[in-house]
Amino acid sequence: MKILLLMPDAHMHKLKIGPLVRSMREAPLSLTTLAALAGGRSGIEIRIVDGSVDTIPLGEHPDLVGISVITGTAPAAYRIADHYRRRGIPVVLGGVHVTILPGEAIRHADSIVIGMAERTWPRLIDDFMRGAMAPCYVDADAGGEWIAGVPAPRRDLIRRGGYMMPDSVHATRGCKRTCDFCAVPVVWPRYYKRPVADVVADVKSIPGRLFCFNDVSLVDDPEYARELFEAIAPLGKKWGGLATVEIANRPDLLEAMRRSGCVYLLLGFESVNQANLRGIRKGFNRADAYRRVMDALHGHGITVQGCFVFGLDEDGPAVFAETVDEVLELGVDIPRYSLYTPYPGTALFRRMAAEDRILSYNWGDYDTMHVVFEPRRMSPRELFDGFKWAYRETFRYRHIIRRSAGLGLASIVNLIGNMTYRAFVWRLDHEPRFARHCSIDAPGAPPGENEWAEAFLAGREAGRPAGCRS
Repeated sequence: MKILLLMPDAHMHKLKIGPLVRSMREAPLSLTTLAALAGGRSGIEIRIVDGSVDTIPLGEHPDLVGISVITGTAPAAYRIADHYRRRGIPVVLGGVHVTILPGEAIRHADSIVIGMAERTWPRLIDDFMRGAMAPCYVDADAGGEWIAGVPAPRRDLIRRGGYMMPDSVHATRGCKRTCDFCAVPVVWPRYYKRPVADVVADVKSIPGRLFCFNDVSLVDDPEYARELFEAIAPLGKKWGGLATVEIANRPDLLEAMRRSGCVYLLLGFESVNQANLRGIRKGFNRADAYRRVMDALHGHGITVQGCFVFGLDEDGPAVFAETVDEVLELGVDIPRYSLYTPYPGTALFRRMAAEDRILSYNWGDYDTMHVVFEPRRMSPRELFDGFKWAYRETFRYRHIIRRSAGLGLASIVNLIGNMTYRAFVWRLDHEPRFARHCSIDAPGAPPGENEWAEAFLAGREAGRPAGCRS
């Protein structure tokens, strides 16, 4: 039996050199983990295709197609699913967007997977092989906080040269915070952990010295995190991951991270305005403490990718210059900007819908790079143009040179990261995808856009389809 596992192009940061494409992010774990979970069954052949780095093989004829869907790729995922189904090939949809809007997704699939797939995907494969696949599978395990026994991902099935970081690992899932724009607490309402021994075995299986944790909040359980860092320290590897700015308040944990090989962290600063931070339920960030955060991480030799969001309710036209000035003053190694985006299911989405401020239900625009809502203190065009200006100003060559000066691994990481975003500046100014701030700004928008809005409205009310198997 042939299984084709796909994810559509998410249009993330990448470099193109002729026909070769390299994603500047880590290799995603969703498809490689699904492939590992299907292992141990004789006669199964699995192919993985990430549309961000390879072409979707629309002419192939597998026995089963599985597609992982995030909100920004939902329209493309549905088109791909419809294509295979018209050819008589069964399609399974899963992922974050499917979990949030299962009633929408089921219209384009023979079966959907809601929630975590560690337990349900193997059962779906077994059911399919005996001709009894259900229309819906849901992880009904509401208790416990451990995800144990997950096999190492099938990294051999990806094109390793397609990613800046081909080796990624997960130790935890979920987040204990509830920032209003984040879908993580919607999809994973609990904070889950893998046994430390499982994570260590996974890290040991990586052939190279560099890897990353793709956890959205790796250190939410400090005692678990410390045990993990102490366990991987003897392996002599270098790694990067994500954390909140609160890590600077835990010098003991920060030192354990350094000893374990941490050289890079992504931090969500989000705003330089404390009222904004309170408004998005992220008041634990203190804008007046950002200098202390940067000094603490740099003091441990850790490169910082600092993320900032534009379009928050207290943001006016002056926010772009204020933020860029702060980024340059703080010495953020790899700055990153995004646009406030009300993803379905989030507290932000519910508020924006109640205030009648959502401009577009075309999920293809939900990529944090298009304006899909009415800002409070500026126009959508001002927000989009200011977003582009901030990127252009931040990634001028003189700023890149200053951020990348020096020798060693940190300088190399900084230079690669900064040049990647410099290339993104070019894309913002030249690619048709970024010529409009959102779908309503394009009179010649592609047919079917209203269909996505209607599907959303129906899917929001439909909830979980009947016939789900736990």
